[in-house]
Amino acid sequence: MIQLIKAEQLKIYNRPMVLIMGICLIIVTTLVAVFNVGKTHKSEINDWKSMLIEENHSLREDMKKAPEEMKQFFETQIKRNDYILERGLLPNQMTAWKFVSLMSNFLPLITLFSLIVASDIVAGEFQWGTMKLLLIRPVSRSRLLLAKYCSVLLFAALFLAFMLLISWLIGAILFGVKGAMEPFIFSRDKQNFQDIPMVMNISITYGLKMITLFVIVTLSFVISILFRSSSWAVGISVFILFSGNLVGPLLQHINAGWSKFFLFTNLNLEEYFFGSRSVEGMTLPFSIGVLLVHTFFLCLVGWIVFAKREVN
Repeated sequence: MIQLIKAEQLKIYNRPMVLIMGICLIIVTTLVAVFNVGKTHKSEINDWKSMLIEENHSLREDMKKAPEEMKQFFETQIKRNDYILERGLLPNQMTAWKFVSLMSNFLPLITLFSLIVASDIVAGEFQWGTMKLLLIRPVSRSRLLLAKYCSVLLFAALFLAFMLLISWLIGAILFGVKGAMEPFIFSRDKQNFQDIPMVMNISITYGLKMITLFVIVTLSFVISILFRSSSWAVGISVFILFSGNLVGPLLQHINAGWSKFFLFTNLNLEEYFFGSRSVEGMTLPFSIGVLLVHTFFLCLVGWIVFAKREVN
């Protein structure tokens, strides 16, 4: 099995497409870092308390003129500033660790790249006629399919780790290595704020993103099994990803009771730590359980289809 996975990994990383993906990640990370260089001046760091007090004053004046639906936004920002002032937390000072946290907003790039690779790994073999050469080996279809599945999961995990490492290295060069224990401020109800060390925030965020990434990769992998054309598999995977992200909030808006069992409603696991769930009755174990059930049935469908598919 290990040799099969190694062979699949070689096939993945020998593609020019994967090299282009890596270069794109480095370019995006560098551009974001350069944009944030010099964003906070020394004068702003020295006068941050007076600046926040002045900002709160302006926010209160703006809130008086704002429509009712916008007042919640101003109240939340004022309470956040008050929390920073009470705790004496220096805001807006970029560090390598804060930059890594910032780059978590660009993790959908990793999802997209992993989706493309997962959607092509089986469909591409059928499209180019190489699947027959794999199946004539003394290896069962189940072992071959498992090797390909493990390979795409490993690719997704390594690419996520690559982005984390590149973000930290570029951040360390431009902003310094301090800030691991710097507080990360958040609120679950937009009223009461709290903080945790930045390194803990990064661990939670990237760990939960890993779970979401594996589920989406599994979905794309199964779609790759269902189609003989890699173009169709990639296109349909991208369509399902974006349409699912649109349908999920729509189901929540119309208060559909069964929406909590919908796959895409449970993908944003970070809300359990840094936000509030919009659907009642959902907990972190519940969402993980729903994702596991979906993943199991997706794998089951993929295995049945692949086991019965004829290869010309």
